[in-house]
Amino acid sequence: MGKTITDVVGDIGRARRLQAELTLSDAQLLERFAVQRDEAAFEALLHRHGPLVFSVCRRWLFDAHDAEDAFQATFLVLARKAGGISQRSLLGNWLYGVACKVAARARKQVLRRRSREQAEGHLNALSGTGRSAEPDEAPLVHEELQRLPDKYRRPVVLCYLEGKTNEEAASHLQWPVGTVKTRLNKARELLRTRLARRGVALSAGLLAANTAAPGGLLASTSRAGMSFAAGDAAAGGLASARAVALTKGVLQTMLLTKLKLAALVLSVLMVGGGSVVYNALAGEPGPRQGDKAKSAPKGKAVGKPGDDKDAIRGTWAVKAVESEGKDASDQDEGKTFKDSTWTITDRKMVVKFGTAVTEMQFKLDPAARPKAIDCTIAVAPNKEVVGKTFPGVYSLTGDTLKIHLANESNLVRPSQLQTKEGGGMTIMLVLKRQARDK
Repeated sequence: MGKTITDVVGDIGRARRLQAELTLSDAQLLERFAVQRDEAAFEALLHRHGPLVFSVCRRWLFDAHDAEDAFQATFLVLARKAGGISQRSLLGNWLYGVACKVAARARKQVLRRRSREQAEGHLNALSGTGRSAEPDEAPLVHEELQRLPDKYRRPVVLCYLEGKTNEEAASHLQWPVGTVKTRLNKARELLRTRLARRGVALSAGLLAANTAAPGGLLASTSRAGMSFAAGDAAAGGLASARAVALTKGVLQTMLLTKLKLAALVLSVLMVGGGSVVYNALAGEPGPRQGDKAKSAPKGKAVGKPGDDKDAIRGTWAVKAVESEGKDASDQDEGKTFKDSTWTITDRKMVVKFGTAVTEMQFKLDPAARPKAIDCTIAVAPNKEVVGKTFPGVYSLTGDTLKIHLANESNLVRPSQLQTKEGGGMTIMLVLKRQARDK
């Protein structure tokens, strides 16, 4: 049956609304969708980033239908997680990461299925209908691209995968154009070297720009996303069963990663396996790497013991996270740390991570260099560490605080206030005072 005049008018109206929405930024569209459940905003995000996501899925997977399932799953994850994305202006980078996770999961399932079918003698396992080009090399490229530091990965995603010019990428990232060009060159160099080790030559085709998603796929995914965001676990029957299963699997993995990280933080704090650092946004630098902690000469104490004990009291919130000598604030792991609160009185520190609580009594020595702190566990999820004292060092400057505690396996006072590459579980948290204890 052909379309009626009413249908045509409706189509024109939707097209005009879509064009209007596409003039808005990603941050504005995400806000509209997350807060108002604006369907037009979600549709605009689909049209803007659909080519990137479909291109990634198509290059990871052998079959076009599998790629469509992965595409739908990626945007169903967005529909469910939209409100929790912190760097909304970098949505393309976030979607790229999710698309790779979803496609990698789908690829494993496809390979298992094909192996099973081949073993059973199914001819369709060898047919290759709708297969993508370079199915074995492309995943290696994306694996290595995901391993690049953010400052190199972001311009690659924008310029090569989303097809933006250097100038557009510079405006988007708020970097000078020269910085974009320099980091793109460095990213290509890193990728070329790393891929060569895996027997793959980096070519323009492996980092080709977008592949447009079918119009029908965009429409069905838009409606499915609205249903899924509203709590319909089956996405209103508008997404394939495989797409829904992929979505749930990835969401579960993301949740488990967050929960494991929360548990790791508590263990890093007091249970062992690492150390924790409260990092000042500004303040005195720690000693150079390899220096030994030294106490100030007698008679030359830099402050009275009570000074810092009074100044340190209050409620603190994590503002940034550093690990392995790198900023990890915008990674999923870093975001998890920001859910914790730290309350310090004149006698104890209380760390809350969801419903879990670690409570410590502490003693300061501001005359030492670097300043010294000893934390004794009074309450902890792991009862075995209760009563154990962890030596550490700290600095306090205004409303910022830096603390580095020894780990359980090596109760030796640290000599520096910084993380370093290869430093294992050492973690640096940037805390900013939220309220002062009266």
